[in-house]
Amino acid sequence: MFRENSLKRRIEAGKPALGVWIQMAEPSIAEIASLAGYDFLILDNEHGHASLDTLVHMMRAAQAGDATLMVRCPGSDGDYIKRVMDAGAEALMIPMVDTPEEARAVVKAALYPPAGRRGYSSPTVRASGYGAAPDHAKRANAEVFITVQIEHTDAVDRAAEIAAVDGVDCVFIGANDLAGSLGHMGDLGHPEVEARIRQCEDAVRSAGKPLGTIPRPGASVLDLAKEDYLILAGVADSYSLRQAFTADVAAFRKQTGER
Repeated sequence: MFRENSLKRRIEAGKPALGVWIQMAEPSIAEIASLAGYDFLILDNEHGHASLDTLVHMMRAAQAGDATLMVRCPGSDGDYIKRVMDAGAEALMIPMVDTPEEARAVVKAALYPPAGRRGYSSPTVRASGYGAAPDHAKRANAEVFITVQIEHTDAVDRAAEIAAVDGVDCVFIGANDLAGSLGHMGDLGHPEVEARIRQCEDAVRSAGKPLGTIPRPGASVLDLAKEDYLILAGVADSYSLRQAFTADVAAFRKQTGER
């Protein structure tokens, strides 16, 4: 099923978008999240465990709502990118992009010629509705939304060049891994981490590209939206479920006098 990319239109209009990480390989969760009104879902195949078959079922379920389907790939492998694009990904998130050369390779893998080198099977793949959208190949390059993640301190020094790559729509700062690369795993508020985040922000803005990130101490999704971040993803499905279940059990134990 080929749709206009509502996330891309929203970002082009300068409006912040809220997403959720879907790491559990469960189509019903993707469906619920989309119907809840999120602007986009990150179907996380880096830290999640969905097969490509399950990913397709998650996409089908999520299209009950209007959320744009962003797939986070395990890495920048061009063959994998091609397969998730054919499966119907409307947006991509690629982790650990450290150089402009890597960013260009990602764009090439995601786009049809002449802009890229994505293999052509448009009349037969799910992304075109199995041929029901005959103009799919012409429109696909314009509709896909490509986000690359800067997650290592070395990449921060090349952030402006990475952001400037034609076809990169957004740079997402992976604060957790960035902190780890600086020797401060889990300490997102460390001054050195904050300084590198600010450096990356300045570099991406100088290239005229939108920013995305996760919340961190002292910076909620609302705070970040006020700082002109446009792609925001605050919670994960597994974390949210654990929080809800833990609170439910705690309330019951308290009422029954148990610890």
